[in-house]
Amino acid sequence: MNARWWLVLERAQAALPVLGAAVLAGFTWWLVQSSPREGGASGAKPAASAPDYELHRARIVRVDPQGRLEAVLDGDRIRHFPATERLLVDELTLAARDAKGQSLHAQAREGEADQRAEVVTLRGQVRAQAVSYPEPGSGLRRDVGPANFSGEGLRIDTRARVVSSNTAVKMEQDHSVVRAQGLRYDQNSGVAQLQGRVVGQYDAPTR
Repeated sequence: MNARWWLVLERAQAALPVLGAAVLAGFTWWLVQSSPREGGASGAKPAASAPDYELHRARIVRVDPQGRLEAVLDGDRIRHFPATERLLVDELTLAARDAKGQSLHAQAREGEADQRAEVVTLRGQVRAQAVSYPEPGSGLRRDVGPANFSGEGLRIDTRARVVSSNTAVKMEQDHSVVRAQGLRYDQNSGVAQLQGRVVGQYDAPTR
């Protein structure tokens, strides 16, 4: 969850021409689709509940039309299930950043994602951090610290910039520490909606 890591990735991406980035993305997709299936003949159709490919120590990268990094998902093992077009990931690490520089970082024992890492569900020893920059004139403090989340289950929408959970979760921000039975945190607005029984102290950003 280090901003320097994202900066290194951004600089490496910026060093490639946009066309080169597109070619690389296309080649990566072809390579993934062409990966041999384990445990059967190359022309055999996999069972609906079986993965059609498996990658080890792999990375999924999403870029915008200008070739800028939007999201990076790393996994110790990534399996693709064609029946649902979903990825199951072991030892997952996620980093996402929007055009304003707002970042989302997370790690978990395992998780599930779509093939562009737009919506990621994390399970087991989940830790996540959201660094936000409220728009000028929004009335929210711009000096508010990162929001940190921990629990056994989180869902992160990297497009909508929303962190949510329907299980027990802890949220820490500046001097606030709260525990709730669920939450929905909107990074764009900086608003956290705590659900169920809430314990702790939360100092809401002042307008």
